[in-house]
Amino acid sequence: MDGRNQDTYPAFAEDFRGGILAAQRQLRNRLLDRSTIRYRHARDLAAHMLLRLDDLPGCWSVATNWLRAELGCQRVDTGFGMREAKDYFPGFAEAKDASFDVPSFGCGKAVDNRDVAMQAMWLDPRPLIFADIRQDRRVTMRLRQRMSGARTKSKLAWALRTERGGYGLICADWTEHLVPWESGLYDCFEQTVTDVLSPIIAVSKQIADQGSRGEVGKPQGSLAAYAGVSDTASLATLTASELEIARLVAKGMSYKEIARVRDRSFSTIDHQLRSIRQKTGASSTAALVSLLARSDLS
Repeated sequence: MDGRNQDTYPAFAEDFRGGILAAQRQLRNRLLDRSTIRYRHARDLAAHMLLRLDDLPGCWSVATNWLRAELGCQRVDTGFGMREAKDYFPGFAEAKDASFDVPSFGCGKAVDNRDVAMQAMWLDPRPLIFADIRQDRRVTMRLRQRMSGARTKSKLAWALRTERGGYGLICADWTEHLVPWESGLYDCFEQTVTDVLSPIIAVSKQIADQGSRGEVGKPQGSLAAYAGVSDTASLATLTASELEIARLVAKGMSYKEIARVRDRSFSTIDHQLRSIRQKTGASSTAALVSLLARSDLS
């Protein structure tokens, strides 16, 4: 197995300064032309993701569906966040095996990010293997219950990273049987996350963040178009309750006003708004309002 220390992760997102086509060319040169990708089959994945670089949900959809099929697992789940945060919100993108009745892991519910196993996912220099959730002592009772509720039997989990550290998590779950003891699966997961997903998603997310802030001056042309197209796609990831909260935010209502209208506690509304910002990539409530203003929710 060929691992890489997190310090070797290049600043793919940090030095992005051009438009969409420039970013695609830059990534293609680094990943494909220089043969950076170690897992041979992942080269096609990278090429397809680059075509969707200005569509973060679409880019993630290509990645999660490809990885689920390649690993033969029943669910691949992703989310954005950081190690220092109190909560982690899974479910930004999810791919499930249609042959089985596989539940979603996210469902808008936060995971305690301070859990020992969660911190290990962010910090470990190699992907974590949870071969049997029921027997693994690293998994606390509360997290085990959450995983069991999603029918997880085995899991591969790791952080997406640039040189600044982790910015998201990706998990591959086996719900119908334990993970097969094949080293090729581990190599596929590790090398694909390191060589393809981490750099491409970092740039795609940066483009999405710039679009939500209305910063269309630097990335030109297609980014301006992206701001109108991808807003709808990211809002499609919200639950019905979150959509209703988003509509009230778009009307300019405060947290307390929303809590009163929805007959919920202030902390519940705060939790849901953080989940909404997480899923849409909005860095603040102001950025979220700007995003909503460009959508039909306003």
